[in-house]
Amino acid sequence: MSYFQINLNAMKYLKFIIYFFACVLFVDSYAQTTPVKNGNAEQKVVRINPVKTDTNDPNYKKLNHSSKDKMFTPAAGTSKPLTADQINAKNFFVAGAKKSDSSDYHGAIVDYTKSLDLVKNPITYLKRADANRLVGNFDAAILDATEAMKLQPRLAGAYFIRGVSYYEKGEYMDAKSDLDSLLKRDRTNATAFNFRAAVAFMTQDYKAALTNYNEVVRLDSNFTEIYNNRGMMRHYLQDYKGAIQDYNVALKENPDNAKSYNNRGLAFLMLKDVQSALADFDKAVTLNDKYAEAYVNRGRAKNILGDQVGACTDWQSAYSLGLEDSKELIMKYCK
Repeated sequence: MSYFQINLNAMKYLKFIIYFFACVLFVDSYAQTTPVKNGNAEQKVVRINPVKTDTNDPNYKKLNHSSKDKMFTPAAGTSKPLTADQINAKNFFVAGAKKSDSSDYHGAIVDYTKSLDLVKNPITYLKRADANRLVGNFDAAILDATEAMKLQPRLAGAYFIRGVSYYEKGEYMDAKSDLDSLLKRDRTNATAFNFRAAVAFMTQDYKAALTNYNEVVRLDSNFTEIYNNRGMMRHYLQDYKGAIQDYNVALKENPDNAKSYNNRGLAFLMLKDVQSALADFDKAVTLNDKYAEAYVNRGRAKNILGDQVGACTDWQSAYSLGLEDSKELIMKYCK
């Protein structure tokens, strides 16, 4: 049994860029909306978790500012002033956006809801959907994204947020459907390819995952964590040398990445380069002394090299860190 670890959290700025880019491209102004009142056990996977907005990211700032500027601008050629409801809805929207920028997503949801009570606007639904996603309210995020689509069927950000929310719920086919819909219109979206690769990985379609990771690398070669993930897919497809090449790139960009050392060590182990594997597992546990999977793998390497005492010590460390699978190795090899 081998132990990999895949990191899908490195998409922080890309997630928000696609979302706000969608707002810029597809935004409808409040002047054009109708007010409505009262209304294989070998894989060790790290799932995507909600992340905080990096408000210092210049791309995020630029796109977010642009979306707000256009949000409440009357359509060209119109002079009709905003109604009282539209003005109040705008104020609640702006308040919610500020809270979202400061990672107060619960507060943002309250303000977006007040805005939607006055005016049903697709972008407000979209913003509330993303806030719900970020606090883990995936069902609410899906409902809001769906409402945004009803009002503006080609709103790309809604497909993205709903697809990611479906992914978080483990509803992978629905996630794939939404991401496919987005990518039919935008083949340059590295983030959508990344999530679609994650869906393929979770359904054990490693060839499809590799194809999607290839697209991410083609579109954004600086997205370095992808090399770790693509290397893992290559490993599953028994391209161990290709996997090592990807891990090398990942480690060049981030030499403190314990996961990449662990994964590269496994590829070396499959190529029977046990000494190189041992060195990588050593590095992984040096970087993270709580890395149970790396202890298990280092124990395997030591056992192959005849160091049974060292192997048993590592497996015991893994077991003490909560990795139950190491118990079988201890019972089999250790007295």
